[in-house]
Amino acid sequence: MTKIFLDTEFTGLHQHTTLISVGLAAENGNVFYAELTDYNKTQADEWIRLNVLPLLSGNLACDAFSDAQPTVLCGGTRQEVSLALRRWLARYGGKNSVEIWADVLAWDWVLFCELFGGAMMLPEQVFYIPFDLSTLLKLKGAGPETIREELGEVRWTHPILNLAKHHALYDALLEKDIFENINKR
Repeated sequence: MTKIFLDTEFTGLHQHTTLISVGLAAENGNVFYAELTDYNKTQADEWIRLNVLPLLSGNLACDAFSDAQPTVLCGGTRQEVSLALRRWLARYGGKNSVEIWADVLAWDWVLFCELFGGAMMLPEQVFYIPFDLSTLLKLKGAGPETIREELGEVRWTHPILNLAKHHALYDALLEKDIFENINKR
């Protein structure tokens, strides 16, 4: 099973939040990053406007990409992003071939599932049980107050992406590095 690390950015911590961006970093080095153009901009609170929106590229398109392409950048509507993400996930094989990991995954998992129309509509590659990095960290002795950058670092760069904390792909890459580091111990 392939581990893929997920992070999302969204308009706020409330029931009707909308997805702004999604980042996925696979253990084999492949990445998928998408910015949604149809999120509800009126829901973005001051914190989101200051910490998330300035990191968006704003000029990505979900154009055709090679199925072997290690880096996929996408921008478009929820439907366009969903189709591109389904295609990207298909490279990982058949049924239940992908484990999704996220740090404090309660919001990320729900928004990820909603991209596909709900949990019952997930691509067949995605195992239906997500895995929580924060629980693993607690079991390994790192409490919730632990600053994540103390446990890992992002060495991956891209010329058009402004990778920093609270960028969905940056956070997914950091999760991947933390997972690898914590399991070396």
